[in-house]
Amino acid sequence: MALALGSDAVAGIVAGAVVAALGYVGKETVQTVRDWRSERKQQLVRLYQLQALLEASHTAFKVQRTQAGRLEQRLRTRHRTQLPADSGFERVFTHLYAEFDSVESELHNVIRAYTEHALRPLNQAMLTWLRDDVDHRAAGRKPGSEAELAKQLNRLDSHLRLWLAKYETWIPNQPNHALVYLADEEGHGVGFPTGIEDTLAKVLSKRRD
Repeated sequence: MALALGSDAVAGIVAGAVVAALGYVGKETVQTVRDWRSERKQQLVRLYQLQALLEASHTAFKVQRTQAGRLEQRLRTRHRTQLPADSGFERVFTHLYAEFDSVESELHNVIRAYTEHALRPLNQAMLTWLRDDVDHRAAGRKPGSEAELAKQLNRLDSHLRLWLAKYETWIPNQPNHALVYLADEEGHGVGFPTGIEDTLAKVLSKRRD
Protein backbone atom coordinates (compact mmCIF):
# COMPACT_ATOMS: atom_id res chain seq x y z
CA MET A 1 0.00 0.00 0.00
CA ALA A 2 1.51 3.29 -1.12
CA LEU A 3 2.07 5.91 1.51
CA ALA A 4 0.65 9.31 0.80
CA LEU A 5 3.14 12.09 1.29
CA GLY A 6 2.13 15.33 2.81
CA SER A 7 2.89 18.64 1.19
CA ASP A 8 5.69 19.27 3.66
CA ALA A 9 7.34 15.97 2.79
CA VAL A 10 7.05 16.64 -0.93
CA ALA A 11 8.47 20.12 -0.44
CA GLY A 12 11.36 18.61 1.50
CA ILE A 13 12.13 16.12 -1.25
CA VAL A 14 11.96 18.82 -3.92
CA ALA A 15 14.13 21.14 -1.86
CA GLY A 16 16.65 18.35 -1.33
CA ALA A 17 16.73 17.62 -5.06
CA VAL A 18 17.22 21.29 -5.86
CA VAL A 19 20.04 21.60 -3.36
CA ALA A 20 21.70 18.48 -4.77
CA ALA A 21 21.30 19.77 -8.31
CA LEU A 22 22.67 23.18 -7.37
CA GLY A 23 25.57 21.48 -5.60
CA TYR A 24 26.34 19.47 -8.74
CA VAL A 25 26.07 22.52 -10.98
CA GLY A 26 28.22 24.43 -8.54
CA LYS A 27 30.93 21.74 -8.66
CA GLU A 28 30.73 21.64 -12.45
CA THR A 29 30.99 25.42 -12.62
CA VAL A 30 33.98 25.46 -10.31
CA GLN A 31 35.67 22.76 -12.38
CA THR A 32 34.87 24.62 -15.61
CA VAL A 33 36.38 27.80 -14.19
CA ARG A 34 39.44 25.89 -13.04
CA ASP A 35 39.82 24.28 -16.47
CA TRP A 36 39.37 27.68 -18.14
CA ARG A 37 41.95 29.26 -15.88
CA SER A 38 44.34 26.39 -16.49
CA GLU A 39 43.90 26.70 -20.26
CA ARG A 40 44.37 30.46 -20.12
CA LYS A 41 47.49 29.98 -18.02
CA GLN A 42 48.88 27.46 -20.51
CA GLN A 43 48.21 29.85 -23.38
CA LEU A 44 49.96 32.63 -21.49
CA VAL A 45 52.97 30.41 -20.81
CA ARG A 46 53.19 29.49 -24.49
CA LEU A 47 53.09 33.15 -25.50
CA TYR A 48 55.91 33.89 -23.08
CA GLN A 49 57.87 31.02 -24.62
CA LEU A 50 57.41 32.58 -28.06
CA GLN A 51 58.43 35.97 -26.71
CA ALA A 52 61.65 34.48 -25.33
CA LEU A 53 62.43 32.85 -28.69
CA LEU A 54 61.76 36.08 -30.57
CA GLU A 55 63.98 38.07 -28.22
CA ALA A 56 66.81 35.54 -28.51
CA SER A 57 66.49 35.55 -32.30
CA HIS A 58 66.51 39.35 -32.41
CA THR A 59 69.63 39.48 -30.25
CA ALA A 60 71.45 36.89 -32.35
CA PHE A 61 70.49 38.71 -35.56
CA LYS A 62 71.73 42.07 -34.23
CA VAL A 63 75.05 40.63 -33.05
CA GLN A 64 75.55 38.84 -36.36
CA ARG A 65 74.69 41.94 -38.36
CA THR A 66 77.23 43.96 -36.38
CA GLN A 67 79.95 41.46 -37.23
CA ALA A 68 78.83 41.40 -40.87
CA GLY A 69 79.13 45.18 -40.96
CA ARG A 70 82.65 44.98 -39.56
CA LEU A 71 83.68 42.46 -42.20
CA GLU A 72 82.08 44.39 -45.03
CA GLN A 73 83.79 47.62 -44.00
CA ARG A 74 87.17 45.91 -43.82
CA LEU A 75 86.70 44.34 -47.24
CA ARG A 76 85.57 47.61 -48.81
CA THR A 77 88.66 49.30 -47.42
CA ARG A 78 91.11 46.63 -48.57
CA HIS A 79 89.53 45.72 -51.90
CA ARG A 80 88.06 48.94 -53.28
CA THR A 81 88.75 47.99 -56.88
CA GLN A 82 87.42 44.43 -56.59
CA LEU A 83 83.98 45.08 -55.16
CA PRO A 84 80.98 43.61 -57.03
CA ALA A 85 78.66 45.97 -58.88
CA ASP A 86 75.71 45.06 -56.65
CA SER A 87 76.39 45.63 -52.96
CA GLY A 88 75.11 43.57 -50.06
CA PHE A 89 76.80 41.53 -47.36
CA GLU A 90 76.60 38.13 -49.02
CA ARG A 91 77.56 39.30 -52.49
CA VAL A 92 80.60 41.12 -51.13
CA PHE A 93 81.60 38.18 -48.92
CA THR A 94 81.26 35.49 -51.57
CA HIS A 95 82.91 37.64 -54.25
CA LEU A 96 86.00 38.28 -52.10
CA TYR A 97 86.05 35.02 -50.12
CA ALA A 98 89.24 33.78 -51.80
CA GLU A 99 90.98 37.05 -50.89
CA PHE A 100 90.27 36.94 -47.14
CA ASP A 101 93.18 37.49 -44.78
CA SER A 102 93.27 35.77 -41.38
CA VAL A 103 91.21 38.46 -39.64
CA GLU A 104 88.54 38.41 -42.35
CA SER A 105 88.40 34.61 -42.34
CA GLU A 106 87.90 34.61 -38.59
CA LEU A 107 85.09 37.15 -38.79
CA HIS A 108 83.43 35.22 -41.59
CA ASN A 109 83.61 32.01 -39.57
CA VAL A 110 82.00 33.73 -36.58
CA ILE A 111 79.19 35.13 -38.75
CA ARG A 112 78.61 31.70 -40.27
CA ALA A 113 78.63 30.10 -36.81
CA TYR A 114 75.83 32.42 -35.70
CA THR A 115 73.77 31.25 -38.67
CA GLU A 116 74.44 27.57 -37.99
CA HIS A 117 74.38 27.40 -34.21
CA ALA A 118 72.19 30.31 -33.09
CA LEU A 119 69.71 31.40 -35.75
CA ARG A 120 68.99 27.99 -37.25
CA PRO A 121 68.08 26.26 -33.93
CA LEU A 122 66.05 29.29 -32.84
CA ASN A 123 64.16 29.32 -36.14
CA GLN A 124 63.51 25.59 -35.85
CA ALA A 125 62.21 26.08 -32.31
CA MET A 126 59.88 28.87 -33.42
CA LEU A 127 58.57 26.77 -36.30
CA THR A 128 57.89 23.92 -33.86
CA TRP A 129 56.03 26.38 -31.64
CA LEU A 130 53.90 27.45 -34.59
CA ARG A 131 53.18 23.87 -35.63
CA ASP A 132 51.96 23.07 -32.11
CA ASP A 133 49.87 26.23 -31.74
CA VAL A 134 46.10 25.77 -31.81
CA ASP A 135 45.06 29.00 -30.14
CA HIS A 136 46.60 32.07 -31.71
CA ARG A 137 46.98 31.74 -35.50
CA ALA A 138 43.31 31.89 -36.52
CA ALA A 139 42.22 35.53 -36.60
CA GLY A 140 38.46 34.84 -36.66
CA ARG A 141 36.63 37.49 -34.67
CA LYS A 142 39.52 38.27 -32.38
CA PRO A 143 39.99 41.91 -31.34
CA GLY A 144 42.68 44.24 -32.73
CA SER A 145 46.04 43.07 -31.38
CA GLU A 146 44.92 39.42 -31.25
CA ALA A 147 43.92 39.51 -34.93
CA GLU A 148 47.12 41.33 -35.87
CA LEU A 149 49.19 38.74 -33.99
CA ALA A 150 47.45 35.93 -35.88
CA LYS A 151 48.41 37.54 -39.21
CA GLN A 152 51.99 38.06 -38.10
CA LEU A 153 52.29 34.49 -36.81
CA ASN A 154 51.19 33.17 -40.20
CA ARG A 155 53.75 35.40 -41.92
CA LEU A 156 56.38 34.20 -39.46
CA ASP A 157 55.52 30.62 -40.37
CA SER A 158 56.09 31.36 -44.07
CA HIS A 159 59.32 33.22 -43.32
CA LEU A 160 60.75 30.41 -41.19
CA ARG A 161 59.90 27.68 -43.69
CA LEU A 162 61.56 29.61 -46.50
CA TRP A 163 64.54 30.52 -44.30
CA LEU A 164 65.16 26.90 -43.37
CA ALA A 165 64.73 25.80 -46.99
CA LYS A 166 67.29 28.35 -48.15
CA TYR A 167 69.61 27.36 -45.32
CA GLU A 168 69.69 23.75 -46.53
CA THR A 169 70.73 24.90 -50.01
CA TRP A 170 72.86 27.87 -49.03
CA ILE A 171 75.00 26.84 -46.05
CA PRO A 172 75.99 23.12 -45.87
CA ASN A 173 79.13 22.34 -47.90
CA GLN A 174 79.39 25.96 -49.05
CA PRO A 175 81.92 27.64 -46.73
CA ASN A 176 81.88 30.88 -48.75
CA HIS A 177 78.30 31.54 -47.59
CA ALA A 178 77.68 32.88 -44.09
CA LEU A 179 74.29 34.59 -44.03
CA VAL A 180 70.74 33.47 -44.78
CA TYR A 181 68.66 36.51 -45.71
CA LEU A 182 65.33 36.47 -47.53
CA ALA A 183 64.31 40.11 -47.92
CA ASP A 184 67.68 41.52 -49.03
CA GLU A 185 68.94 42.47 -52.48
CA GLU A 186 68.56 38.83 -53.58
CA GLY A 187 64.82 38.85 -52.84
CA HIS A 188 64.74 35.14 -52.09
CA GLY A 189 61.62 35.10 -49.96
CA VAL A 190 59.29 36.55 -47.33
CA GLY A 191 60.85 38.85 -44.77
CA PHE A 192 60.52 38.57 -41.01
CA PRO A 193 57.19 40.07 -39.81
CA THR A 194 58.08 43.57 -38.66
CA GLY A 195 56.51 44.59 -35.35
CA ILE A 196 55.55 41.11 -34.16
CA GLU A 197 57.41 41.62 -30.87
CA ASP A 198 55.38 44.77 -30.12
CA THR A 199 52.10 43.10 -31.07
CA LEU A 200 52.88 40.12 -28.86
CA ALA A 201 53.71 42.45 -25.97
CA LYS A 202 50.30 44.11 -26.36
CA VAL A 203 48.52 40.75 -26.34
CA LEU A 204 50.43 39.65 -23.25
CA SER A 205 49.59 42.90 -21.49
CA LYS A 206 45.88 42.37 -22.14
CA ARG A 207 46.01 38.71 -21.14
CA ARG A 208 47.61 39.64 -17.82
CA ASP A 209 44.89 42.18 -16.98
